[in-house]
Amino acid sequence: MSRDRSRSRRTVHPDPYAGPDPSGPLPSPRVMAAFAALPVAVVAVASFPVAAAVASALAVGVVAGAVIGRRYPSAVDRTLPVPGGDSASAAADR
Repeated sequence: MSRDRSRSRRTVHPDPYAGPDPSGPLPSPRVMAAFAALPVAVVAVASFPVAAAVASALAVGVVAGAVIGRRYPSAVDRTLPVPGGDSASAAADR
């Protein structure tokens, strides 16, 4: 089968299956390290709000638990089972 038109000699079509120029210089090790660290930095920046929220919730929970435990010690004894003993006797020991 022949083509309808002959190929133009003025138009240069690059080979779509040709790879990169093998004589091209490689990037410096610093540039390669920066590109390798980029996904890690993106994940760290994206997870920072979640980590900050978890840390602040933990701090608020610890403070609230300490306040409730100090103000209502019997409430904490009722909610937390004492291993190997009765919670009523643990409350009487205080």
